[in-house]
Amino acid sequence: MLTIDGSYGEGGGQILRTALTLSLLTQKPFRLINIRAGRPKPGLRPQHLACVKAAARLGKAEVSGAERGSMDLLFVPGRLRPGAYTFDIGTAGATGLLFQTLYLLLAIAGGGRLILRGGTHVPMSPCFHYLAEVFLPVLSAMGFSARLEIRRYGFYPVGGGEILAEIGPLETLSGIRLEPPFSPEATSVLSVVTSDLPDHIRRRQAQRAEKLLREAGLACEVRLESVKSASPGTFVGVWGQDEIKRIGYFALGARGKPAERVAEEAVRPYLETMRARASVDEYLADQILLPAALAEGQTFYVTPKITRHLLTNAWVISHFLPEAKIEIRGQEGRTGEVIVNGTPIV
Repeated sequence: MLTIDGSYGEGGGQILRTALTLSLLTQKPFRLINIRAGRPKPGLRPQHLACVKAAARLGKAEVSGAERGSMDLLFVPGRLRPGAYTFDIGTAGATGLLFQTLYLLLAIAGGGRLILRGGTHVPMSPCFHYLAEVFLPVLSAMGFSARLEIRRYGFYPVGGGEILAEIGPLETLSGIRLEPPFSPEATSVLSVVTSDLPDHIRRRQAQRAEKLLREAGLACEVRLESVKSASPGTFVGVWGQDEIKRIGYFALGARGKPAERVAEEAVRPYLETMRARASVDEYLADQILLPAALAEGQTFYVTPKITRHLLTNAWVISHFLPEAKIEIRGQEGRTGEVIVNGTPIV
């Protein structure tokens, strides 16, 4: 039985999600204490509970402490099962984070389908388009196969969105070398507003994003969309590809926030990551750490910023996979290299 301190490092829900996935893959039970102890609302929140219950269902796990506000969880894994599953978070909790808890489990179990309901574009989480345009293409280069579809958009605070994920069986997971610097072959801009908001918002978002990119010497393809959602919302996404490398940033609108500022919040970090001569964005640097630790061979990439999230995720992985070697070169908050020699499980 592993005991993990949920207040360590970044101290957020990623500790729980990584532990759930690795517990089922390694068949190691764990107890998580001090869950989100330093957060304004400590303990398990609805989206964390959704991850626990979904992982337990996929793996027939025995669970104790899976209650709202609980700061202590016991998880004993069972056998993974392929198939079709539907999970409803019940709030605007992030479907993207639920997907990232489950995708490897279902792929290694033999594949299947996920229907996930909740928030699709909400703060502090990878949105649907980040998963589809940045995360999955890199995972595909490692051997993962999946198709994502958005059926309904879900913005904060109501949620009500739905995504479909069709996941193929994972035969081989291989490490990849993402050599810097990132130099995009193509850059895409997506400006979206819900249909109950004025149409000029999406045009202004797109115009500002395109102007900033062209001033930086980058050509871009711009797409504007109007969508339906239970809550009004708006966002801008900017992403690029360079062979198998991807980086992307997304910014959400809010009441009183100018459309131009939403565009700037997406474009500026995109340009800053290229100036840092990185090969991934700082979010992808954290998100591909787990599959890299499970892959055959070495994975290498350069992140524009070593985040506490990344360091904490490496710490959790080391509990379950002591044979995997994760080396993070550099100082927190600065550009750094990540080198992972994985422990193959398939």
